[in-house]
Amino acid sequence: MTLSDIAIKRPVFTAMLSFALIVIGILSFTRLPTDLYPPVNFPIMLVRVIYPGASPQDIERDVTKPLEDAMAGIPGIDTMQSFTRDGFMIEVLKFEMDTSLDEATNAVRDRIGAVKGKLPSSVEEPVIQQLDIGALPVMVVAISSPGGVNETRHLADTRLRPQLEQVEGVGSVEILGGQDREVQVNLDLDKMRALGVAFDQIAQRIGIENVSLPIGDFTSNTYTVGVRAEGQYRSVEDLASTAIFMNREGQVVHLGDIADVIDGYTEPSTISRYNGQSAVTLSVMKRSGANTVAVSDGIQEKLKEIIPDLGPGVTSDIIVDQSLDIRANSHEVWIAIYFGGAMAILVILFFLLDVRGTIISALALPTSVIGTFALMGAMGFSLNTMTLIALSLAIGLLIDDAVVVRESITRRLEAGDSPAVAASRGTSEIALAVLATTFSLVAVFVPVAFMSGMVGQFFKQFGLTMAAAVVLSLWVAFTLDPMLSSRFAARHQGQRSWLVRTITRFLDSIDALYQRMLGWVLGHPWLTAGASVLSFVLSLGLGSTLPVEMMPKPDRSEVQADLEMPIGTSLENTDTAALALESKLASLPGVYRVYTVIGQENRPNRARFRVKAVEASQRPHPLSWYEDQVREI
Repeated sequence: MTLSDIAIKRPVFTAMLSFALIVIGILSFTRLPTDLYPPVNFPIMLVRVIYPGASPQDIERDVTKPLEDAMAGIPGIDTMQSFTRDGFMIEVLKFEMDTSLDEATNAVRDRIGAVKGKLPSSVEEPVIQQLDIGALPVMVVAISSPGGVNETRHLADTRLRPQLEQVEGVGSVEILGGQDREVQVNLDLDKMRALGVAFDQIAQRIGIENVSLPIGDFTSNTYTVGVRAEGQYRSVEDLASTAIFMNREGQVVHLGDIADVIDGYTEPSTISRYNGQSAVTLSVMKRSGANTVAVSDGIQEKLKEIIPDLGPGVTSDIIVDQSLDIRANSHEVWIAIYFGGAMAILVILFFLLDVRGTIISALALPTSVIGTFALMGAMGFSLNTMTLIALSLAIGLLIDDAVVVRESITRRLEAGDSPAVAASRGTSEIALAVLATTFSLVAVFVPVAFMSGMVGQFFKQFGLTMAAAVVLSLWVAFTLDPMLSSRFAARHQGQRSWLVRTITRFLDSIDALYQRMLGWVLGHPWLTAGASVLSFVLSLGLGSTLPVEMMPKPDRSEVQADLEMPIGTSLENTDTAALALESKLASLPGVYRVYTVIGQENRPNRARFRVKAVEASQRPHPLSWYEDQVREI
């Protein structure tokens, strides 16, 4: 007894299996994360070390060289590059594709620990970071308030960031623009020399006075409480009144006597500007594997909840939102899936000329697609460009098995068999051909999923999604299709409508034309073979002229450009140059937003521009024109 015979004899069991597959698929679909691309692990690691105040030559000698010597022997390392700048260095480690990044991270951490004692004492703790395209900000929000950028930064740091980091899926929130509050002690060197006071004496005294320590417990008859000595400074005046030492005349010298104590702000390391105005921006990074669309929705809901409570005049504006591209991309692919499925069903109806048979065959589409969501959830996949393209491509393939089985059953019905007998015989007669067709497709797409290298990481979810959908279509063709045919298919009726007779005559004429063409081709074998070889050679020649790139260039109506000034340029001079460029960028036709970050990657001589234009249907030029204009500016 074949699988189709079991399905025909146990219709309730077959229907419940298909129903369960659909239910599990729908539940999995609601839980699948949505992203632009599958997760890709680049075998690249960054080691960043900050050495405040050191020159590139000092860093090269005291930090870069010891680290390079330590990293050279790490297993799996391919290339190593170091970039040394004023105050910091970055070492880029590229590993072989099959290297485990977790093991490589542990090896790098161990090597750094081995040489840490040889580094200068003022060197900050080295930071190890894996290169991750998912670590790009999923959203950038500009915040403005009547109090200016510094007050806005304080508001964003104390009120906004803690609550945004509580949103499900948010990994971190980085604040750009403005300056942090800082209490500065500007010492008067002449007064210090006159009094004989040293720097370390002042620093030591301030450290001793600015403490908060537990000093024991106070015990009563019925309870015990902890007691602390609160000696921390609460104002600039408290700091200025700190007694530094007593001179020979018994006069106490306070900090304010030999220094100016100022409640000010730190030196700016980055400047953020939005449409020519200084701004404070929050860059939201998601956690690894989090749903980008869900994170974006959660951030927007939280902003609507928080912003009104921050005071009058506080506003927020979303500059970058990755979820918009993801939604637009998903929307277009879903339209292709729906349209492709509808057209496939109409084509089947045109050729089968049987409404019942078309409905039975068409059920293979939703069952296979929805069932594929269950397998995607089990494999940890997401709804992204690659998986959705796989589903849209599979639409035409999913219905193939059901159509072949249904056509065989229809032929048995026309021969006079009952629906149950026709379903059993028709399926068994065509089973081997359907199996061969399906597994040939699986044999094509499964190896795609296991390609090596970075491309293999992109195509893994594509190949396995295709293979899973095709295998499910085979299951549906051998179970649900024959079961429904045995219950709802009708015997062949001799009398047909004029429309059916007209379509039949048209199909018969195509059959006759094909017979004549096939006869001519078989009668001229050498000419046919020669044409095939010539077509193959021409295809190879034309294919070699095609440009090669990893993926098509999307049109997101945005151009990103970097400005790099000469090394040593101050942040203020870079800001002046960037400001002059912003007005030119903003004057381009169709551009409505220019977002600038000066001090990109903590380098004062670099700035990054994000130029946003209106949608493609509304702007006067293609995106390539804007790229040329931005490059020229």
